Amino acid sequence: MRIAFLLASLILGACGQPEITVRFEGLVGGEPAECGAMYDGIGSTGTTLELLDYRLYVHDVRLVTEDGREVPLALTPDGVWQNDRVALLDFEDGCESGTAETNSSIRGTVEESGPFTGIRFVLGLPADLNHADASTAPPPLNYTSMFWSWNAGYKFARVEGRTTGLPDGWSFHLGSVGCMGDGRGNVTSCVQENRAPVALDGFDPETGAIAVDLAAILETSDLDSDGGGPGGCESGASDPECGPIFHALGLPSGGTPAEGPQRLFSVQ
Repeated sequence: MRIAFLLASLILGACGQPEITVRFEGLVGGEPAECGAMYDGIGSTGTTLELLDYRLYVHDVRLVTEDGREVPLALTPDGVWQNDRVALLDFEDGCESGTAETNSSIRGTVEESGPFTGIRFVLGLPADLNHADASTAPPPLNYTSMFWSWNAGYKFARVEGRTTGLPDGWSFHLGSVGCMGDGRGNVTSCVQENRAPVALDGFDPETGAIAVDLAAILETSDLDSDGGGPGGCESGASDPECGPIFHALGLPSGGTPAEGPQRLFSVQ
């Protein structure tokens, strides 16, 4: 199925700063991500994946100018999907644990009008926002289904489904692990922060979009069997299912360094 080309808007805001919309497209093997849809040929076994959830947080968004400078995108709070620092991308359209509403863009302003030739951002939440109370936090940090616990914090990415070999469920939950507190309600450190930096060149928000293709980080993963614990990866250093996915995100895993750049995001 041919993916429709998405355009980003670039108009001058009331305050005189250019308003930017960075558009994303949630995909699975080049096909649009949809709740309950079946995707064939996924992972190392070529399994069939039924998608049940697909959400992720991003922050620290910067646009790259022609001369290589990084210009911060000041996010515009909307009371639902983004505050002034983080945004939630939601590609599931009413799955078992999600909502019918979706969000596939990030909106904000920059201090100059470009042209821009690239984008940088981080998959995950900043440390000072990660360890909060999701039941009382403002949007987009108020989704309890995106939260593990105060100590561990939020799920930076939540992907769930069912496969041919794991019909009872397969999942990938990315987040910080091994976090320790000081006994006074403050997390002081985490063994693995698991925030994934993303750098994409050749991106112009006026004419391009960013593909977020789940199949690209599952190419070397066996989604039909589980080596221990819940089916899939829960970000643990000893979880055998995490290594291939983490490396495809450009992250170290289980004491082994990252093997290359991330493959989840690409320029459309």
